[in-house]
Amino acid sequence: MYQNVKRILATVAFFSILISGVSAQPYYQSKEDYINRQPSAIHEERLSNPKITKSQAASSVLGEPDIEAVWAGATVWMSGYNYGLETFGGSIAKAKDFFGSNLGAGDYVPVRIIFQTGAPNQTLCQTFRRDLGYVSSGVGTFPGQAYDISDPDNPRRLNICFVEDNPSGPANLTWDPNSATLGKREYLFIMLSAYDGTGMTYAGQNINAGASGLDELYSWWPRVATGHTFFENQPCTLTISNYYVRKLMGVPSETEVILNWNYAGAASVDHFDIYGGKTSPPTTLLDQVSGSLTRYTATSLTTGDTYYFRVEADDAARSIVATSKEITVTPQIVASNLELLDFWNERGLYGGCWGYTDPVDDKEYALLACRNEGISIIDLSLNPIQEVGFMPLVTEGNDSKEVKVYGDYAIVIAEYEPTQIFDISDVTNPVKVADVMNITGDGTNGAHNCMVDGDYLYVIGNHDIGGLEIWDISTPAAPVSVGTFQPFYYHDVDIHNDTLIGFGIYGDGIDLVNIANKTSPSLIRRFHYPGEGSHNGEFLQGHQYVAIGDEIGSAGNHTRMFDLRDLDNINKIYDIIVDPNAVAHNCYARNDTLYIAHYSEGVRMWDVSDPFNPVELGYYDSYLQPVYGYVGVWNVFPFFASGKVIASDMQSGLFVLQPTPPPSCCIGNRGDLNGDGTNANVLDLNYCVNRIFRGGAMPACLPEGDVNSDGISTNILDLNYLVNRIFRGGPAPGAC
Repeated sequence: MYQNVKRILATVAFFSILISGVSAQPYYQSKEDYINRQPSAIHEERLSNPKITKSQAASSVLGEPDIEAVWAGATVWMSGYNYGLETFGGSIAKAKDFFGSNLGAGDYVPVRIIFQTGAPNQTLCQTFRRDLGYVSSGVGTFPGQAYDISDPDNPRRLNICFVEDNPSGPANLTWDPNSATLGKREYLFIMLSAYDGTGMTYAGQNINAGASGLDELYSWWPRVATGHTFFENQPCTLTISNYYVRKLMGVPSETEVILNWNYAGAASVDHFDIYGGKTSPPTTLLDQVSGSLTRYTATSLTTGDTYYFRVEADDAARSIVATSKEITVTPQIVASNLELLDFWNERGLYGGCWGYTDPVDDKEYALLACRNEGISIIDLSLNPIQEVGFMPLVTEGNDSKEVKVYGDYAIVIAEYEPTQIFDISDVTNPVKVADVMNITGDGTNGAHNCMVDGDYLYVIGNHDIGGLEIWDISTPAAPVSVGTFQPFYYHDVDIHNDTLIGFGIYGDGIDLVNIANKTSPSLIRRFHYPGEGSHNGEFLQGHQYVAIGDEIGSAGNHTRMFDLRDLDNINKIYDIIVDPNAVAHNCYARNDTLYIAHYSEGVRMWDVSDPFNPVELGYYDSYLQPVYGYVGVWNVFPFFASGKVIASDMQSGLFVLQPTPPPSCCIGNRGDLNGDGTNANVLDLNYCVNRIFRGGAMPACLPEGDVNSDGISTNILDLNYLVNRIFRGGPAPGAC
């Protein structure tokens, strides 16, 4: 065997000299690298109907609880702006998830806010001005009080702070949100400190920039409920409760609901009691499961009926040590041609996701942005999938929005801190190797997104300079700034060969840019469409067409198809409208299939082989509440060799899906690695050499790379087969 390998390597060396004039594929792992790697068996461990699946030891260390806010009063005259937060319609969060806080996991207490006017009831508060950068701006008044009710018989009065924004409404030192969409931005903060009676405890502070040093407990983006008036009746209360059986979620199918939770309490758990039923609160004990299990499947449910569920944690003496929130779930059809393989929801508010495939063993991992914490690395080969590594933010709360991959390196983008580069060759121990800010001084305020293409990193929406930065990352530990292009703020880009398309979300237009010269990119063409708010897009069929997702435009926030073949006459050719009220976010194309992360409408899968007439192939909806807006699926990554598709849901974490049937694109004999329509020629051999020895891209379709038909694509045996075929007249590769 050793002699055979030596002969193969010698042949490769000789061949490489012969074809030295043929361009090599660069070393990188952008989206094309993931397409059609050799799959293992297509995820044998289905979630078909295991009554109980996940095994996880209950924690002995107190963790952060879930929170739930409940209003009590004659009418619910207050609500909030849905900012994707934890409770009360997405408007209330633990403060660390809003601006930040110095509180730890054991500091959370239940709080009751009492709304009551009149001098004896008001609380003196320190106020902060959003329009002045959140600096303290004097003592104001809140019409009511807030109490720590850990001991209900001896409640402890707490300090309150709030924000005013002069452009949104008069800064009058009085907490008085209105019914406008943003409620005048009069954010309310409940502090852990005992009430000082003066409002001066937080004077001289900055509630945003200094949040990491303040004891903010809970944050609320309030507004007066539509159709109601401020202080319509009183007194009223808003009670924020803590739950240490946390993250209870129900993932429905037509007649089943998979319940999943975790436990963050300090007490030992002997077992969990699962309660369910069609009325609230659910009182029927469905089952009792071991304290080491945190997943349960409720079966034989009625499609279309609403069910209520809750979970209790009991100790060995059968005493309740913790409970969950109550959730409602409706069994229903949630998917078509996209099968749920698994899901994961162990952290907080989520952003983008990307994929990484270990080049040594071809194991696939999801990289998931946990926006207030960093990037989670999740092993997709485990059953159930589990976090195996983590890449933290420099400062918690700085909003890790996106992540991309270059070889064995992850590039972590955050809105409010510099880009970080981690070596993830050992996924269980990521090591930061570079901080882009430290290279040139750029990036001090963060960026919005990035893209990797070839040996270059394109940082998008840098808050220091706006548009596009280009970095040479061929040495990831020492990135080199090589160029910028700054016409206006780009929210995202796509690249094909030397053409970049940049999306100006604020109506500035869509730019086609020549990036052949990285030091001096040049504008090719700018185009517009009516009411534009272009967020993201994807070139199709080279760069003949582009699909553009609109997020904040005034003419429908859906996906639009444009014909780019004549740059003097760029035309919109199709509107992909899933629901006219819904908002599209990111989209990515794998061959002729476009995957759209469509917020409240889930993952949508479209055949765009004919861009003039796309056809929807399937969907999976992870967000089933009857609301629209910026909730649900943020991103989708469809480039794994196994055909798995991962999606990040802002509220519910990671979903692992599989198109049914899995995509396959082999249309002839094996051996057409470079996709030019000719099998097993010198260009295919060059492609194979680049893949094996230089980390080049995998073939666009996996079966073509499996030249010797042994079930493994583009390895040294395939290379040997190609050498024999081309130089020794060996047998032609077989059919796919």
